[in-house]
Amino acid sequence: MANTYIWQIHALNAKIKEDEKDNVIFSVKYTYTAIDNSEPPIQAGSIGTLGVEYKEGDPFIEYADLKKSDVVSWIEDGVDVDGLKEQLDRDVINQIKRKELLKNPVDETLYPDWS
Repeated sequence: MANTYIWQIHALNAKIKEDEKDNVIFSVKYTYTAIDNSEPPIQAGSIGTLGVEYKEGDPFIEYADLKKSDVVSWIEDGVDVDGLKEQLDRDVINQIKRKELLKNPVDETLYPDWS
């Protein structure tokens, strides 16, 4: 099973002004989603927040020039992406198992009429 992984960037928290720079990002709110190739697709996501820090003298990207790929690179530098993928893969597999059990249950609840 090969999953497809997608980053979603929900929000960027920024200092209005810092070190003579405008809109200095200090945290990123994101979701990382794994989607399998079944029909309909099964997906699992991990929501997170990553703190980022601008240090005077570091390269700075103006907010108007900031691209999703820039923010994704910050996240990938700051989180354990392989660990996230492993967890999401397990979550997708567990959802597939639950879906299969709904179609073909192996357990049932019995209600005796002994009263």
